Amino acid sequence: MSRGYLPVILTAALIGVLTFVEGYYMKDRWGSLAAEAGELGQRFDQVPKEIGPWTGQDLPVDDLVSKTAGAVNYVSRLYTHNGTGEQVKLWLIVGHSRDIVRHTPSICYPASGFRQQGETQRHHLDTADGKGAVFFTGKFIKEDAFSHHVERVFWAWNHPDEHAWDSPADSNGRENARYHYGLARALYKMYFTSAVMQDEETASENAAADFASVMLPAVDAALFPETPAAEAPETNPAN
Repeated sequence: MSRGYLPVILTAALIGVLTFVEGYYMKDRWGSLAAEAGELGQRFDQVPKEIGPWTGQDLPVDDLVSKTAGAVNYVSRLYTHNGTGEQVKLWLIVGHSRDIVRHTPSICYPASGFRQQGETQRHHLDTADGKGAVFFTGKFIKEDAFSHHVERVFWAWNHPDEHAWDSPADSNGRENARYHYGLARALYKMYFTSAVMQDEETASENAAADFASVMLPAVDAALFPETPAAEAPETNPAN
C-alpha cells in the first residue's frame, strides 16, 4: 500500500470513530418516553400563579424568543412577594433536547448586553418538600452611563423520565447537558431570575432561592402528576 493513502485511511478511521462516539452519546437514551414535548407542555397550565406569599403575572414572549429557545410550550411569569415586594422571573420551557440544551444564560445574556460576573457554579437549592435540586447559577451585569443592574440566574434541566432538576457538568465543572440528555425527544428547562441586592453575599440569599424553595415542589406536582410527592406548599385553588 502506498504511503500516500495512509493519511486518507487515518482520516476516514478518525471520522468513523467520532461518528460512533457522537451517535452513542447523543442518542435518546430514554427511548421508552411515552409523551412528546407538545403533550407534556399541556401540563404547564397547572403551574400556579399564586403560591405562598408570591403572586404571579404572565409576561409576553416574542415568537422569535420562544423559537430560538426551542420552546414547544412555556411559562413566562413575574412573581412578586406580597410582603417584601421582591420579584422573581420564572421561565419554564419544554422541547426537544437538541434545542433546549443550547441556549443557556451564559450565551443568551451576553447576547442581550449583559456580561457575566465570576464563574458559573452548581448550587443546591433547598425545597419545602425536602427533595432539593441542583441548579447552575451565575451573576450577570448590564450597565451604561445611567444605570447599573445585576441579576442572578438559576437554571437546570429535567428529563420526564428522571423527575429531578439537575445541572449536568463534566469533571471540570463545565455544563454537560448536551451529552447527559442526548437526543431526548422532550426535555424541560427552568430559570429563576432575580435582582442582586447590595448586601447579598451568597446565592442562597437571593430572592430567587427563597422563591424556588416553595415553587419547585409545585412545579413537580404539575409536571409529574403520576409521581407521589411530599406535601407541597399551599396554592390558590383558583389558579
